[in-house]
Amino acid sequence: MLCYENSISQLNFIEPQSLCDYDLINEVASSEDLASILTMLLFDDTLSSSLKKQVKQQLRVLKAKKRN
Repeated sequence: MLCYENSISQLNFIEPQSLCDYDLINEVASSEDLASILTMLLFDDTLSSSLKKQVKQQLRVLKAKKRN
C-alpha cells in the first residue's frame, strides 16, 4: 500500500476502506480530469458536508496549481 501514498496525496482526505478503494483513488488521482471528477462529487447529495468542504478545498488547491 505504500506505493499508493505518493500518487493519492491529492486525495488524502478520502479514507480508503479496502485495497479496491486504493485502486480507485489512485485511478482518479492520476486522471487528467481530476477537477471535473471532484466537481461532480459536489453534486452528490449523499456526501457529508465535511467531505464536501474538503473536496472544495482540494479544488482550490488544484486551481492555484494551474495558475502558477
